[in-house]
Amino acid sequence: MRIIMLGHTGVGKTTYMASLYGSMQQSIEGFKLKAAEPEDHKRWMEMAEQIQQGKYPALTDQRQEYNFYLRYQGKNILKFAWADYRGGAIRETQESEQAKALLQDLKTADGIMLFCDCNALAQGDTRSNQIGRMTTLASQALRELDRPMSLAIVLTKTDLVIDFQVDLLQSLNGLITAIDASEFVLGALLPIACGTQLHNVPMPLLFILHAAVVFQATTTYAAAESHEERAKSYETQSRGFGGMADWVISKISNQETYREMAAKEKKQAVEKQQEFEEIIEPAMSLYNYVQKLPLIKPDLALNDYVRLLSEIKGGVIDNSVSNLDPFSIFN
Repeated sequence: MRIIMLGHTGVGKTTYMASLYGSMQQSIEGFKLKAAEPEDHKRWMEMAEQIQQGKYPALTDQRQEYNFYLRYQGKNILKFAWADYRGGAIRETQESEQAKALLQDLKTADGIMLFCDCNALAQGDTRSNQIGRMTTLASQALRELDRPMSLAIVLTKTDLVIDFQVDLLQSLNGLITAIDASEFVLGALLPIACGTQLHNVPMPLLFILHAAVVFQATTTYAAAESHEERAKSYETQSRGFGGMADWVISKISNQETYREMAAKEKKQAVEKQQEFEEIIEPAMSLYNYVQKLPLIKPDLALNDYVRLLSEIKGGVIDNSVSNLDPFSIFN
């Protein structure tokens, strides 16, 4: 799985990654984050400690990609790559190699995080956020999408914003419309703050990864069912031929017997069922968590999002989401 992170220079993408990594060394909804490379772990931890002291990292001057594991209850459940584009990449012309690489990355991404400086938006500064360009890039990427994907509009520096207003979200309306227009994309508006005080920092990552984890659970369950059905079919054919006839035909054709093929399918069905049992709990946990977030929906207007953002600014809303279907986003 690959996540693409995009935002203008100085919006706080690297600060976010470091703050997130530091905070998710502690369990969040049962989940933790682990860098695939020991040197990356050391770097992120050192950076997170510096941020807590008010020392912020240098701006990203090139595309960088890191590998992580999402862990649940002490087990790795998902490996993913996370690419951070330098802020200036948004302003590249469509003919530049950087712009072509960025668009291709967006088209093949499993999750996209678009970062916007909420404080700048509150002050009416939409140009520095490059929202028009990000909307264009996202719309181009979503146009050819044929698989489930999560897209997070991450509003940074919300600790500097006293109240959310409709005007603050007006420039995001085109992006929200593009997300609504895609049948495969689940979008959300997520307010965060990084620095000496952290607010909602794990929220964007858990939102982005939840679709991949739920999809993994869905496909694993389907594979187990498929292997089980094939095993039953081979067993039926084996009985139809009779044990000796099955054996003779297999020797003549130089193929496995139906009984052998049934046993192999049963073994694979058991393996997939075990994989499903390991992934279903974190899938349900993530799904229930995501249902509490300000999700982008066709029946919501900007003033509805303002209300949802205000409610969740200080943390995840504690309301019950039991008896929901975690696989409904794939129906």
